[in-house]
Amino acid sequence: MVWLGELSARYGRTVALGEVPGEVWDEVARPGIDAVWLMGVWERSPAGLRIALRNEELLTSFRQAVPDLTTGDIAGSPYCIRNYVVDRSIGGPEGLAEARARLAARGVRLILNQVPNHVASDHSWLTERPG
Repeated sequence: MVWLGELSARYGRTVALGEVPGEVWDEVARPGIDAVWLMGVWERSPAGLRIALRNEELLTSFRQAVPDLTTGDIAGSPYCIRNYVVDRSIGGPEGLAEARARLAARGVRLILNQVPNHVASDHSWLTERPG
């Protein structure tokens, strides 16, 4: 999640969802803001990431957008979901629960998206429920 990466750079340490400082939530919850939509919270597909790292067209487009790109910058697509569980790398379900509580304390709701057809080739639904 780009926002958490920016916060990590700002604070000089890894910042996960449950560790976002209160002053940052205060910045987010400015007057008139009643909801926050977090994108890219679900567990991304390692298979999708491998595909992206081998696709020269994708890599070229990434480098055009971010000239100093490294392979470590490529996290995979938030639309190539392995599991509809909050990714551990951003704090897991516990981190999301903490973020939601901090937003709620400020009168702000949390929006997440779940698009059932945004599943990766290694998502369990494809083998457990192929129909």
